[in-house]
Amino acid sequence: MAMRVLITGASGLLGRPLVKAFEGEDVLGLALSRAAGPLERVDLTDGDALGRCVEAFGPDVIIHSAAIRRPDICQNDPGLTRRVNVDATRQIAELARRQGAWVLYFSTDYVFDGTAAPYDVGDEPNPLNIYGQSKLDGERALLELLGHSAVLRVPILYGQVEDSDESPVTIIAEQVRSKQPGPIDAWAMRYPTHVEDVALVCRSLVRAWQDGNEDVRRGGIFHFSGAEPMTKADMARVIGQVLGVDASHLQPDANRPPGAPRPKNCHLDCSRIDRLFQPRRTPFRRAIAEILAARA
Repeated sequence: MAMRVLITGASGLLGRPLVKAFEGEDVLGLALSRAAGPLERVDLTDGDALGRCVEAFGPDVIIHSAAIRRPDICQNDPGLTRRVNVDATRQIAELARRQGAWVLYFSTDYVFDGTAAPYDVGDEPNPLNIYGQSKLDGERALLELLGHSAVLRVPILYGQVEDSDESPVTIIAEQVRSKQPGPIDAWAMRYPTHVEDVALVCRSLVRAWQDGNEDVRRGGIFHFSGAEPMTKADMARVIGQVLGVDASHLQPDANRPPGAPRPKNCHLDCSRIDRLFQPRRTPFRRAIAEILAARA
C-alpha cells in the first residue's frame, strides 16, 4: 500500500525533486505562488486552510520544505519570517500529532555561527541572523511536540531552476555570463549541495522510518552536505571554466559580505547520515555543467 506523503514547498528548488523522489507513493504537494497542475495552493500562514488540507489528506509522512530562505529578506521582515518558518512549522507538528504522521523538517547550517566547524548534530547552535534563528526555532517547535520526528539540516542548495534567482549558485552563473565587473564573496566557505542528492537522502530517511530503523525512529537532527568546500569566488571560477567564459571580471572579495550577518564556515558533520546510508554527493563541476547546459 502506498504511503500518503504530503510535501510543502513542492514547487520550489528543493520541492520539485522531492515530489519526483516519491513517485509511486500517494503524494500531495502544497505550494503558493507557483501552484499549478497537481499541486494544491495553500498559504501556510492561513491556519484554517492548512488544517483542512492536512486533515482531508491524512498523511503518513509530512516533508516540510517550505520556508523563507533568503537571509536579507528575513532580516528585513522578521514578522513574516516567523509566521512562515516558525508558526506554520508548529502548526504542522500539531496537525501531524493528531494524524499520527511522521515529519521531516528541513533546516539550515545557518543555525551555527561558523566559528567552530565542522558541526556535529549535537553541537550548540548560535545563529547570527534572523533566518538562522527562525529555522532553529522551527526545529525546536517541531521536536518539542514530536520528538520522534526528524530535522535535516542542509547548506547552500543548487539544482535545475525555473528562474536563475532560485539559487545563489545560478545567480553566480548569471554574473559570470554577464561579464559585468564587480566583487564576489571569497570570505565565506560554502558546501554547495545538489537538491537531487538531498531528495534521495530524504527518500532514504523515509524508507528507513517506514522499515522501522531504530536510529531514524528515534528522530532528532540529521546533517547532509556536499563534500566540496567552495567560496562563491571558487564557484564562479568553476562555472566560468564550464561555460568557457573568462570570469576574471568578478573580483574575489575577502571581506565579510554586506547585508544580514553570515557565518564564515558552517561545515556540517554528516556522520549520522553516513552511518545509515551511502548518500550520493554529485561533484559540483559535473552537476553545474548539466544545469547550465539545460538552460543554454
